Parts: sequence; structure tokens; C-alpha cells
Amino acid sequence: MVKVILVDIEGTISSISFVKEVMFPYSKEKLENFLKENFNRPEIKSIISEIEKLEGKKLELDEVVNILKKWIDEDKKITPLKELQGYIWEEGFKSGELKAPIFEDAYKKLKEWKDEGYKVYIYSSGSVKAQKLFFSHSKYGNVLNLFDGHFDTKIGNKKDKNSYIKIAKEIGVKPEEILFLSDSLEEVIAGKEAGLNVIKVSREGETEWINNLDINQIKEFSELSI
Repeated sequence: MVKVILVDIEGTISSISFVKEVMFPYSKEKLENFLKENFNRPEIKSIISEIEKLEGKKLELDEVVNILKKWIDEDKKITPLKELQGYIWEEGFKSGELKAPIFEDAYKKLKEWKDEGYKVYIYSSGSVKAQKLFFSHSKYGNVLNLFDGHFDTKIGNKKDKNSYIKIAKEIGVKPEEILFLSDSLEEVIAGKEAGLNVIKVSREGETEWINNLDINQIKEFSELSI
């Protein structure tokens, strides 16, 4: 029996285009000035140290900026990048420059699940900090109350089945008591391999061939019943 619903953000409950066409360019544009203005903050120094560990050498500020911009262009799911973007997006959301779109069908279903007593968690490559900013500044206002918790890449890669096993343990349920929804076929397969119930969300009419994988597919949350 499903007790917990685990959902992805991009392409699942919010548009991929907002993240890729608005949030990523925003973080790239603000990156250099943000680092210059906040270089001495302990949390920013810690992020830079993580980048230096990954690169295997000490870096000048302009080198850090160039590496981060390259990672943004390549859509790298690297934890220090995601954490830094979270701080930059925080300024954007709080200033009103950024406002998160959530699909209406997803918003309605999330409220329905909350009313029915399901536990709902987010699992996204974006940092937990960025997730909380996103949902506290949505077009429906602050909707953080719809979620019971958040996971990011600190728990593991979304394409690794072990990440989903860890999430089940952290929540305190069996993998088979979780329903996972994502627009990524690789993530859905990883969740399935971990023992989760899975559904692929295909909002844009993607043509990925899943008929032979025994995976259900929906276009909108309104099609979903648990």
C-alpha cells in the first residue's frame, strides 16, 4: 500500500522551461557579482572549497566563475553548484524577480494528497534550499505546507537505485510503500529497481519507448489515482 509520494520538480510539477530558460540563466548572469559580494561568507567559502576539491587545485575567483558557468551550460548536477545557485535564487525570489510556476493539475493533486493523509516528499537535483525557495514563492503563494520533506543530490544521484533505498530508510517506510513520479525515464527505472512504485510523467508528449519496461505513464496528474 502506498503511504508516501515522492515527486520530482522539473517536467513533473513545474515546467522544464522555467528552470532551464529562466532560473539557470538568472544564476549565470548574477554569478560573478554574487561571488564578489559574498566571497567572505563562511558558507560560500565552504562551497568554493568543495569546487577546489573537485578540480584538485586552489582556484582564483575568476577561475571559479568560469568553472561554474561551464557547469551551468553543461547542466551538471554537481552539489556545490546547486548549493550556490540556491543562494543566488534566494535573492531573486525574495526580490520578486523570480516566481515559480506550478502546473495547475499538480497543485490540485498535491492538495488532494495532503487532505487524504499521504506524506509527500520532493526529490530534485536542485538543492533543498532552492526547493524551499521555489515552493515558498510560487504563483500560488507559499505552498511549502504541501510537503513533508525534501531530498537533493546529497542523498545520492537520482539515477542510482541506492539513492531511493536511502530515501525509504530516511523516511522510515519500505520502498514498496513509496510512489515516485518523474519525467526522467532513467530516474524512474532507478526507482523501480529499488522497489518503488513508479510512474513516468510525459507532459510534452515525449516518445520514449517504455511499453516493454512495465512502467505506467501519465501526461497530467489528473489521470492519477492511488
